[in-house]
Amino acid sequence: MIVTCPHCFNSVEILEINCAIFRHAIYKNTFNQIDPHLSKERCDYLIKTEQVYGCGKPFKLIKENETFKAIKCEYI
Repeated sequence: MIVTCPHCFNSVEILEINCAIFRHAIYKNTFNQIDPHLSKERCDYLIKTEQVYGCGKPFKLIKENETFKAIKCEYI
């Protein structure tokens, strides 16, 4: 599934939904999504050191009329 990041408005590919919390970032070297529960400090570090693609900010998925929508959420 593809959703739009509510922070940077770029596309995000979602392969699996567990707790429905995500960070908009994948590692450049593996193309794996980063841990959805990483701290803000760790996300900021990954962005600053250019280790990931994406903005690194948190969002969650909500189901709306049988489709999923990404909305902003806090770092948890």
